Amino acid sequence: MGSTIQITHSKNLSFKKLSFLYLVFILFLFFSSPGQYVIHYTKLATTQTELNERLLTKLKSFKSEIPQELDLKNTTLECLNDLNKLETEYATYAEKNLVKGDKIKENNFAEKTVRRGPLSATVQGILNKYLSSFAKFSKKDLSSDLVSLIDFSQNNFKTIEFFFKETPNGVVKSLFEHFKTVFLYNSLVELTHQNIDLPKFELITINDANFIEKFRRSLVLGETLVLSIKPDKTGLIPTVKINGNLVEVKQTSNSIYSINYNPSKPGNYSLEVILGEKRLLSGFNVLKPEFRFIMERSNLDVIVGSKCILSVDSQYIPSKGVTFVSSKASVVRIKNALYITPSESGVFEIQMKIDNEVVDKVILYARDPGAIEVGLMDISGQLASLDKANRLESTNTFWQVVNFQMTVVDPLGNKQTMKSATRYLRNELRDLEAKAPAGSTVIFDNIKLVGQQSGSAKIGQPIILVK
Repeated sequence: MGSTIQITHSKNLSFKKLSFLYLVFILFLFFSSPGQYVIHYTKLATTQTELNERLLTKLKSFKSEIPQELDLKNTTLECLNDLNKLETEYATYAEKNLVKGDKIKENNFAEKTVRRGPLSATVQGILNKYLSSFAKFSKKDLSSDLVSLIDFSQNNFKTIEFFFKETPNGVVKSLFEHFKTVFLYNSLVELTHQNIDLPKFELITINDANFIEKFRRSLVLGETLVLSIKPDKTGLIPTVKINGNLVEVKQTSNSIYSINYNPSKPGNYSLEVILGEKRLLSGFNVLKPEFRFIMERSNLDVIVGSKCILSVDSQYIPSKGVTFVSSKASVVRIKNALYITPSESGVFEIQMKIDNEVVDKVILYARDPGAIEVGLMDISGQLASLDKANRLESTNTFWQVVNFQMTVVDPLGNKQTMKSATRYLRNELRDLEAKAPAGSTVIFDNIKLVGQQSGSAKIGQPIILVK
């Protein structure tokens, strides 16, 4: 006879309250995350694809001269190709309808396109085609696996109802991969008369993969991933997949295999390399091209006619095919520095182009320089004294003197003024200066300058000399 423990009425009531609260918690947890299981199917489909690709490799390698065996092999391959087309059709639907996030829980594709739509007959036709070929060869019936299914309550369902009724979008690809597995597994067992033994791989890290040369793990969109593989044994041919898709491998000299892959969009990419019994899982990142500059190394005091420097971050810029242009400034790139000379004041932009397509831009503001510094220069363009100078010139070559005024004031205060319609010190101006007595003041003012590109006019700083 079992023993019992007597508790008080108050403790019994406390236990009942606690049990009720646990029940409320479980119900709240259940109803707050409905359909989250669907997320796992998107990862499951990737695993199923990997399995099916290995089974497919074994099927393709099967050799026979018996017509019945070849017929089953070819029919299996045809049905797999038909299922690939269905997966492509779903992928197109998913991209067009932005099937991601909570939309993977919806069942529009399975209900409207398959179960009650045009693909119902297509799916059923593929299954019937395989079952007919398999039964003809093996004298076995696979209907209970594909077209006549029984649930846990022993209810019988047809294929379309069983697999696609209210099936979420995130499960569709997994279903097609399931059909492939059934086809491949049963065909291989019948053709080879043995259980499936998948190849085993040694999973290694990038540091242990001595057959792979170092490659860039971070690229900018527009750059090419270059990968070189040198097998440690003759006769081994590497298999390379990026994001699960096979990539073309080309053999170069000295038994080296190379891969040149051009990513189509930014993001994280998975990389798988199989060489014999070794399998490397790695990855790389593709960045979006962006106009980023390093503030600490840049000079952002932007003045019309003067050079400012933007030090660009090369991590976000492709190594080839990039140009920087502006309609209101001269832009010269030297390594990772942009030397920018604005031609007019106000807001302007620098565009970054790849193959003549604008991918990004930065907006700057150029301010007026104020009075331009001007000096007396000789024929060679060097600063000179008054007696050796032949013209007035801006110290900033962006600006050019177009005219000026010269005034001579003698020690007694008498003043004479002459104008020059050019930048040169013509003979009349020299004579005026030569006749001035010692101690006279020579003033160059009202100096007008124009910019080389914009043609905007500015005033130069006066030059005052004592003779």
